[in-house]
Amino acid sequence: MRILPLSLLAASLVAHAAFAVEVLDSPDGIGLANEKLSFLLRKDDGRLREYRTLPGGPNLVAAQPVTPLWTVEVRSGTAKPRVVPPGQSEKLSFVTRGDETQRTLEMTGEAEGRKVTVRASLATGSETVRWSMTVDLPRGEDRLWSITFPQIPVAALDPVATQNEMVVPYRRGQLRGFGAGFPRGDADLPYPGASAKFQFLAAYGQSSHGGLYFAAEDGQGYSKSFITRNYPQANSVVFAVQHFPANRGARIYSYTLPYDIVAGPFTGDWWDAARRYRRWWVQQEWASQGLLAERHDVPGWLLQASLALRPSTTKAARTVANNATAMHALSDALPGRPMFGVWYGGLETPGGGGLDEGHGHLLPPKPGLLDAVRDAKKRGIYLEQYIQSIIYDSGIPVPDAATAKKAVIRDESGQPVPYGGGLGAHLLSMCRASAWWQDREIELSRRAVAEWGFSGVYLDSFGKGAPECFAADHGHPIGGGNTTVAGQRVMARRIREAIRAVNPEAIMSGEDPIEAFRDVLDVNLYATNIMSRYVPIYRTVWGDYSLGHGRVLTPGPALIPELATLFLEGTIPGRLYCDTPNVFLLKPEAAADLAFFKSITAYTGRGLEYLRLGEYLHPLDLASVPLMPTVDFQESVERQAVRLPVVLHSVTRSHRDGTVAIVLVNIGADAQTVSVPIDPALRGVSAGPVTLLRLHEAGERTKIAAGQQPWKQSLTLAPREIAFFILE
Repeated sequence: MRILPLSLLAASLVAHAAFAVEVLDSPDGIGLANEKLSFLLRKDDGRLREYRTLPGGPNLVAAQPVTPLWTVEVRSGTAKPRVVPPGQSEKLSFVTRGDETQRTLEMTGEAEGRKVTVRASLATGSETVRWSMTVDLPRGEDRLWSITFPQIPVAALDPVATQNEMVVPYRRGQLRGFGAGFPRGDADLPYPGASAKFQFLAAYGQSSHGGLYFAAEDGQGYSKSFITRNYPQANSVVFAVQHFPANRGARIYSYTLPYDIVAGPFTGDWWDAARRYRRWWVQQEWASQGLLAERHDVPGWLLQASLALRPSTTKAARTVANNATAMHALSDALPGRPMFGVWYGGLETPGGGGLDEGHGHLLPPKPGLLDAVRDAKKRGIYLEQYIQSIIYDSGIPVPDAATAKKAVIRDESGQPVPYGGGLGAHLLSMCRASAWWQDREIELSRRAVAEWGFSGVYLDSFGKGAPECFAADHGHPIGGGNTTVAGQRVMARRIREAIRAVNPEAIMSGEDPIEAFRDVLDVNLYATNIMSRYVPIYRTVWGDYSLGHGRVLTPGPALIPELATLFLEGTIPGRLYCDTPNVFLLKPEAAADLAFFKSITAYTGRGLEYLRLGEYLHPLDLASVPLMPTVDFQESVERQAVRLPVVLHSVTRSHRDGTVAIVLVNIGADAQTVSVPIDPALRGVSAGPVTLLRLHEAGERTKIAAGQQPWKQSLTLAPREIAFFILE
């Protein structure tokens, strides 16, 4: 093993044609380097000193704020947890293991009977360092509650402050600014949860075109929280992950992180970071069903669905007849393509209406509902039964109430956890890892398909987080760990097997679930159609493995931008409310909106292998003169302010033959001229010219141009016009 002083690192890089993993050592720093990157720890306190792209890249670690590599949180009895950072009395020792193909730097810190061991591993050719950690506490009153590791202060690289941005795992993906151009603030994104749906962060500069990639490579879905802390005065952001050990409700004193955190320099932007994450994601069990283009278990009517519907009888005015009238009208107006939907509040409930939907109870369907479901299916409208996956209504007296209560989530004191939101103490949060609740959900689902004719079930509140369960008799760890994900995955598999035994084409969906449920659900509701500073991480990472549908369609300025966004990402538009007989999209004043919807429906059918089944490539840099105008509106769910370029587009590649679709939509009120870059390399053909075709709404194709070198294709789009190009 060679140990290189830092001054010799650059010379070594030049001398080695096939670079090995080297140990870097100096009086005040120690680290590892391969041919792509290097990192250094300070010997005095164990903090990160450097992270660099080699050769000669900038240091991605900020000097400020002073940030320990790790902190430990301990708890005594029921007292509030307290944080224990590395102290001045910490005795640090360093050792390296391995050979030139892969080395591990091991740092051990000991103080007050506590021992922390940090391992940083680097292999030849790797683009990231793999971080792991073990904590051993002295046996006493203090027990381990959480660890926060690694904590990396990331330097802003771009001199223009507002061009430093990070992609965070918020819902389907969001950009946020960091560094000097943005205010001081901390963000905490729990996973699994309503916010964090995937497990990576990346900070980069738009002009410098690179930065730091940071991810948890956890294929089991352990509970954790992704943390960002922006420091404008230091021109930096701190990335960190807080981890919650399994059985932390009991006395645990030793813990080894059951997965690695990886971090390393990368070149590019949010898409390039997402593609790196994709390389890991497709190797997980969550991708085990394979590409949508190659699957045989997803019904054709779902792959082809033009619209997601939301019939509802949760209130007296929302009658079965009104919903049937609305769905029949939509079927008449949009013939030839299947639709699907979720029927809310379809069961008879004591007291009737409102939020009292008889959650968790085996109740009969409302009069006329079965006929409405059967008639809808004859028209090509496939409906799922709404089932709440976590809420149990204890206000309905039943003989098995005592048994049900044993399956409720318990807090640390052993008390049942009510469902939040001020909806009433009679609504309880059920533990989805408990056998009784799983059995009840299976029976509800089986009846919906076998007895009532539904084409599947929608599990509300499914695939996200839950209150932490400390019950000692549910067969899972007492707090922490991956109970939330593991329990839901078991429940989902059992339900899917039960309904498919009745109907081989029965489907199951959930409410904007995290990444860990893509293989056990057939389609997924999204929390919003679009967000402020949204970037399509879902579509980039797993969009060709998993179907999604939109949240809500409403009249107004948001309709066309949201429809266009869903269309370009291959998302099933939705949801359209059907609880009144007069659907807004079919009113005379919405004729132009309906025409646009019919156009995107036709193009989706013609280009299914690209939009819905294809691989999502990097968006183009569209050049126009003058600069591209923007469209401002409030999105339709949370009323967030959204600004989009007036011409939206996507680039997708067919898994069937490698041809590429470039699709553009003008969402503005005026014609727009753009210069579309056409790069033959997108086609993946090493030699010979490529042909650019335009696919028209009726299906015919027109040759536009051909060439072997990149060129710019001028295009003028009328308002609401769609241009669908195929590069072959």
